[in-house]
Amino acid sequence: MKIKDLILIYCFATIISLVAAETSLEGMKVVGNEIHNKNGELVRLRGVNREGTEYSCVQYQKIFNGPFDKDNTNVMKDWGINAIRLPLNEDCWLGLHDKESKYFGSAYRKAIIDYVNTVTDMNMAVLLDLHWAGGNGGTILATRQIPMPNKVNSAAFWKSVAMAFKDNSRVLFDLYNEPYPYGNTWDNVNAWKCWRDGDTCGPEINYPVAGMQDLVNAVRSAGSKNIILLAGIQYATSLTHFLEYIPSDPEGQLGASVHSYDFNFCRAQGCWDTYLRPVFSKYPVVATETGQKDCKSDFLTDFLHYADKNDLHYFAWSWIVANCSGPSLLTSYDGDATEYGEGYKKYLQTIDNGDTPWYSDTFYMFDDKMTHWVDDWSSALVLPNVTYPVYQNSEYSIQYTPTKDKLFYLRCWGCISTDVHKQVEMVFHGGQVGKQELTFNLVSLNSDNTAEIKENYPLSQFMDNKPIPAGSWYKAIIDLSTLPKNVKYDGIQLVSSTNQADVYIGKITVRAYYEPPKPSSSTKNAPIILLILISILSAVLLA
Repeated sequence: MKIKDLILIYCFATIISLVAAETSLEGMKVVGNEIHNKNGELVRLRGVNREGTEYSCVQYQKIFNGPFDKDNTNVMKDWGINAIRLPLNEDCWLGLHDKESKYFGSAYRKAIIDYVNTVTDMNMAVLLDLHWAGGNGGTILATRQIPMPNKVNSAAFWKSVAMAFKDNSRVLFDLYNEPYPYGNTWDNVNAWKCWRDGDTCGPEINYPVAGMQDLVNAVRSAGSKNIILLAGIQYATSLTHFLEYIPSDPEGQLGASVHSYDFNFCRAQGCWDTYLRPVFSKYPVVATETGQKDCKSDFLTDFLHYADKNDLHYFAWSWIVANCSGPSLLTSYDGDATEYGEGYKKYLQTIDNGDTPWYSDTFYMFDDKMTHWVDDWSSALVLPNVTYPVYQNSEYSIQYTPTKDKLFYLRCWGCISTDVHKQVEMVFHGGQVGKQELTFNLVSLNSDNTAEIKENYPLSQFMDNKPIPAGSWYKAIIDLSTLPKNVKYDGIQLVSSTNQADVYIGKITVRAYYEPPKPSSSTKNAPIILLILISILSAVLLA
């Protein structure tokens, strides 16, 4: 065999293997707590929310906000995205409470169906979500979120949607965006009863409610076997009683939907282990919205790491050109990312490149902000955004006023582990006065959420047994390696026995034993390799 023939065979085989590497999303179904395709292969959905179709038809006399076409979908695929969550408007789909138009009723339905078919034909999944239901119990136009779907039209909406997509196995249904019966309640059994059955919904909801069982029944009455996701209460952030109140489904194709943002009550690993793990141990869990509002991506990547480690699926909010605090992923529909979006893009492209995204168990409790790892439970006066003095290149420090019987207290969910972390580092400044004497505590939570001091360290021991001097920054390093193993702490405190002058606190770092090296880049290699191989093929064939 000639060398030319060997080169051709090698190039063709490599190209086929690269192209075929994409997992098919056809025939998606729930198997235990996983989603599989028609070949029995594990499917992982990593997507974005494509907002606009819930509000444009009632606010801007159009259907879409931005480009909803094949070219823009290819931009998503270049990021490593394989799924889109598409929010829908109940009345725009059903053509209720307004006249038919080029953006309402049958035209809306056709546009949505055409777009979904375009996306799924490109081997991407689409998650359809009832985002806005008709107001006043379904008697007026849907123009905003309401606590629960209505009895009048929401089931009809889902039966119609299910009829349209029952033969498309790359489509999933997210029955209701953010249920919030009984208001912003985290753990209310009555809210869960309302959620499932549409009954006992409390005085704040003055219309007949469609429960999740009603909507599941509506989907199945259309002959659809598509996967159905059910969002929990408290704006889809709580799954506290999901396992007790999950509706019945003759197809056994149910999963849980959760929204995970940096401003949620549950926003760190200890909380996810407590409230999400029991659910994702039995059902697929999809974070149908996730993100953060400060234009950074530290929370996002922490959550994505947890999700991938535990086989959760996720959809970042949102694929739209807007201010990054939205949060928005884009500065242009060509795929240029905001600072926040860049974190998601790099994460996805690292996975798409066959690599594992970089992650460290070292984290900050405070680094120019109280991070998502902690909640401020201080009883003392604490100002977290003071601009002078600040530590090194930081923007802010915490001003803490030590007062007798009042404390500085950052609480977390078992975030400090003696198996994982070697030390806690805290930098502090005595201000213009100095002479403060404080004690640093490591605490654990009791069952009633009171804090129990487990270890205490006078700060003077880090300064030759003297009070804190004025005018300079100092660092206390709490050595965890000398403490018993397999112990977790739920926070830190600073306490004072007297009223003292203000103290300033800079970075608070919980440092891991092992710090993995950061990768040099996360660029996608496969497209580059394809181009090189195609160039070689062209040269060989023309030779």
